[in-house]
Amino acid sequence: MDKIALLPIKGVLISEKSRFAGLGITSSVDVIPLLREIGRKRRIKALILEINSPGGSPFACKEVADAIKSVGKPTVAWVRELAASGGYWIASATDSIVADSLSTLGSVGVTSIRPDFSGLLGKLGIDMDVLASGVHKSFSLPFKALSPEEKQQNRQARQEEIEIIQQSFLAEVKENRPLTEEAIKDISSGKTYLGVQAKSLGLIDELGGREKASEIAAEKANITRYKIVDYTKKLEKRKRRLLARLIGLF
Repeated sequence: MDKIALLPIKGVLISEKSRFAGLGITSSVDVIPLLREIGRKRRIKALILEINSPGGSPFACKEVADAIKSVGKPTVAWVRELAASGGYWIASATDSIVADSLSTLGSVGVTSIRPDFSGLLGKLGIDMDVLASGVHKSFSLPFKALSPEEKQQNRQARQEEIEIIQQSFLAEVKENRPLTEEAIKDISSGKTYLGVQAKSLGLIDELGGREKASEIAAEKANITRYKIVDYTKKLEKRKRRLLARLIGLF
């Protein structure tokens, strides 16, 4: 019997393995090998990605999106509760997107945060003496207070980086989805949309759940009888393997 693979992408996306993998975190290095495996298996005729993610590392999201495009089989994104920011970037890489009317989608944007713990450390009586080889080298250190001039330089550098990533993000979405310029302008503000709103903007193709996603995947693969192969356990096994290795180290 023909098969349709179901692969979950849940939580925050990162590019490397984490000791906290499984606790609301998914790594691209766990997801990509499974995407390649699905692409190789002849009996698997299509792929459904079960997405419930707020995004994460831009690099990790791009890695997964590129890998989805390389599967070589029909792909459908089934958005459950959330596909925001990089989560939507990943969804947009599929051939078709299905979401519930109350799913949250969009937030096509980038944020940059620089925490400053220098005030807290001062209250604790801790003084940090920082030396750096260049003016920008110490800007990312959260325990160093920046002068007004340094703060301005840091904000400018981060803003430039945000704009580059944002343009890349928007370019990918425009390439992946048949959106109007008006829709692109609207989503570039970082707004989020409920499924019904996303449908009217063209951010998704259909309203529905797993059954609708399966129906579309089967239609695109030109099959009528099929079995859903759930890759959730395989993904969790890859995560547990890392945790066992970390426990062994200690």
